[in-house]
Amino acid sequence: MRNAFVLGFLFWLLILCPALAGSWTSGAPLQTGRAGLGVVVLQNKIYAVGGSGILMPLGNTETYQPGMGGWRIDADLPVGLESFGMAEIGGKLYAAGGYAADTNGHPTERMWEFDPINDGWVQGPSMPSARANFALVAAAGKLYAFGGTGPDAEKAFVYSPQKRQWHILEQGLSDSRDLAAVALGQNIYVIGGGPAANPTAVVHIFDTSTNSWTQGPAMPSARSGHAVTVFKGEIHVLGGRSGGRGVSLSDHWVLDIEVGQWTQAEPMPAPRTGAKAVTLGEAIYLIGGGAGGGFFAPFTAIAETDVWRPSQSK
Repeated sequence: MRNAFVLGFLFWLLILCPALAGSWTSGAPLQTGRAGLGVVVLQNKIYAVGGSGILMPLGNTETYQPGMGGWRIDADLPVGLESFGMAEIGGKLYAAGGYAADTNGHPTERMWEFDPINDGWVQGPSMPSARANFALVAAAGKLYAFGGTGPDAEKAFVYSPQKRQWHILEQGLSDSRDLAAVALGQNIYVIGGGPAANPTAVVHIFDTSTNSWTQGPAMPSARSGHAVTVFKGEIHVLGGRSGGRGVSLSDHWVLDIEVGQWTQAEPMPAPRTGAKAVTLGEAIYLIGGGAGGGFFAPFTAIAETDVWRPSQSK
C-alpha cells in the first residue's frame, strides 16, 4: 500500500512540476514592437528584423548584445517584410519571401542578404516562386525552405550560397503554414503548423543527407505561430496559437531527441504568438510577437524580450 502511494505521488509530481527547472526574467525591450519578425544570432549579436506593422510590414533592423545596454538601430531592409524566413549561414544573414510592403498583400519570392562587413542589405537570388508563412533553416551548408503559403508551398526550396542558386525538392510538406523548424546535425526538425484553422502537433524530421522524411514524437498539443530554438542539444517550443488561430499560448515544451520525449518547462510570462526565439550563451531569448492570435497579432504586437535560463547547467 505504501509503495503504491509513493509511486502515485511521484507520478503526479512529474505531471505537475516542470521537467526542466528554469526561470524567466525581463530583458531589454525592442525599440519597435512587432510580430511575424525574423530573429537570428550572428557573431554573438542578436538581429531582430522586419515584422508586422499596423498598416504595412516593417523594414526596421535592431541588434542586441548582452552587456551592451538595450537594442540598437542597424541597417534597415530595403523593403518592409513580415512572415518571412530568415537564417544565418557562412557569416551572412538571409531574409527570404514573406509579405512585402510593396506587394499589396501578396507573398514575394525575393531574398535579401546582409553582410556585417558591409553593414547593409543587398538583393540576392530570388526563390523559385513566392512564399510566406514558412520556415527557413540553415543545415549542411545550405538553406532549406519548408511549408508556408504560395504556388509551390508543397515543395521544398534549397539554396546553395556557394553556387548562389536555388533548386526545388519535390519532397516538401503540403498545407503547412506558420510552422517552425530547427536544425540538429544533418537533420531538420519541422514542428507543428498546418492548415490555417487546424494546426497540427506533428513533428517531421528531414534528413539532409538522403533528402528523406521520418516522423518524430508529436508535440503534446497542436499549434502554429510558435517559436523554436535549440538549447544544449534539446529543442524548445514556446507559445504559438491553438486551433482556430485565435487563442495564444504560454506553454513551454522541450524535446529530448535522444529519448524522443517531450517534457514541460517553465511557462512563458504571458501568452504570445508570432514571436521568435534564439539561444545565445546560457540563455534563450524570446523576442517580439503578439498577444492576440492570427489576424490580431499585428494589432497586439509587443516589444518585450523575455529571457529563460535553466536553474543549473546540464
